[in-house]
Amino acid sequence: MCTNVVHSIGEDQEISEVPSGQSAQQHQTHLDSIFMLLEKNIVTFVKKELKKIQKVLNPDYPECSESQRDNEDEEQRSSREAFLKITVDFLRRMKQDELADRLQSSKRISLKI
Repeated sequence: MCTNVVHSIGEDQEISEVPSGQSAQQHQTHLDSIFMLLEKNIVTFVKKELKKIQKVLNPDYPECSESQRDNEDEEQRSSREAFLKITVDFLRRMKQDELADRLQSSKRISLKI
């Protein structure tokens, strides 16, 4: 069994091993519930971001104001940028190069998402 050891890997990050009193089954059950919640959070995020992208690709969509952009923190902005890159990649895989190009080059995307 693993010991209850914490390894420091960075200033704010730690990796914990399974405590010796916890069974592998309990650990797996805990891990499963974490990943179910993670999946739910990711799906919710993806749906919201896809709706925003769909609106932005609409020619009638107005650009957002400066105040709307200032309400998000760097972590949110980073997540949105990563999602945008993934979306462009998937559009290209789907042979939707025109949409991918529009999405990638749109200044409204960088302002809103």
